[in-house]
Amino acid sequence: MINRDKIGKRLAQLRDELACPGEDAWSQVRLAEETGLTRNVVARLEQTFSGSIEVCLTILYFYHHRGYNISWIILPDNTTVSKMALSDTTRAIDAHLVESELAEFKQMLSSEADKLLSRLTV
Repeated sequence: MINRDKIGKRLAQLRDELACPGEDAWSQVRLAEETGLTRNVVARLEQTFSGSIEVCLTILYFYHHRGYNISWIILPDNTTVSKMALSDTTRAIDAHLVESELAEFKQMLSSEADKLLSRLTV
């Protein structure tokens, strides 16, 4: 079941994140201008995520094109979902980094285990 209030709060949170450092926060008016919606429609979306399918998709596409993950916006429990959309390249880089870090960690553990074993056998 879709929790429209929760989605609306997430949309408002994302609007607050749109400002670049040193820039004023985005108003509903500015978001309306950028999306082609009206301020009243943006306000309604941020309160109850209600409106036509076209209006809802317009705001979702807007955030998607800004790099946000639509799943994070609409899923009831988004705690395991990244707020930002990850490209396949990003995922591959992240996987390579994790693999490298785990290999280093394994090496360190092996070295430490060898030291501990040598102390026990003395």
